[in-house]
Amino acid sequence: MEKCEKDVQQGNNIMNPFVDWGFKYLFGTERNKRNLVGFLNLLLNLEHPIIEIKYLNNENIPMDAEGRECIFDILCRDEAGAKFLIEVQNSNIHYIRNRILYYTCRLIDQMGQIGDTWNYNIDKVYSICLMNFIYEHKPILRRDFLLCEPGTNHILTDRINIIMLQLPCLQAKSIEECNELYEKLLFLLLQMKSGMKTIEELKREVYEHGLTDEIRETFLNVLEEANLAALSKTDKVQYEARLKRYRDNRACLDYAIEQGIEQGIAKRNIEIAKSMKAEGLASSLIANCTGLSLEEIEKL
Repeated sequence: MEKCEKDVQQGNNIMNPFVDWGFKYLFGTERNKRNLVGFLNLLLNLEHPIIEIKYLNNENIPMDAEGRECIFDILCRDEAGAKFLIEVQNSNIHYIRNRILYYTCRLIDQMGQIGDTWNYNIDKVYSICLMNFIYEHKPILRRDFLLCEPGTNHILTDRINIIMLQLPCLQAKSIEECNELYEKLLFLLLQMKSGMKTIEELKREVYEHGLTDEIRETFLNVLEEANLAALSKTDKVQYEARLKRYRDNRACLDYAIEQGIEQGIAKRNIEIAKSMKAEGLASSLIANCTGLSLEEIEKL
């Protein structure tokens, strides 16, 4: 029996939206276009809300120089011509800011036209990155970046808009504890990812929270579409395959982190032992403090 079928039978009937296939299914398909429109309106809070979007070929955004796959990538534009690049990253990559900047610049570069009549009229670009990791020492949930002058904050252009969302910073225990509307949707997605609650339980929370009809409809539609039991057999197979890869990647990352921590501790213990030995302390005391053997200490 396939794992997703087991999940349905055991009550865990909800899709993980951070599996690449799942995110694409919930927000990057024609049938669920309204989910993405709702998400963008909540996140951007524009003076004129987005009414309609058109999905673009996301292969316009190339792989990076090392050929790494962009796991989650949705590219679309609204009726006013503004373009939106939505990327979700589960792996902690140190060049994440350079990556999103590069993709943004690629989008702008593609707006160039041949001929003398083009006057460098470019559309707005919104690059939105949802990260299941922390990339800075003093993190906050959301950072908005524009091109502006240091000190005066005078904006050079409003054509480039980059939004970085560090999802682990969202520590709310319920929808009620979320301050902003977009935080409430992010909270819902994180609850879906955890798999600790069923669709019915999450729907109940949405109904009880007192959202507007439009926002409630977006939340409920995301939950309806995330129902694993309602997927076709083909879609279940595809989701399960990507879920397995997602779990394998997480297992490799967790192992790498664990090994890195162990190596860091071992290196620190060696440095401590060297310092203690230089002070003339007994090898037995050094061994008790650092966990190193007497033979290891003698070799230092």
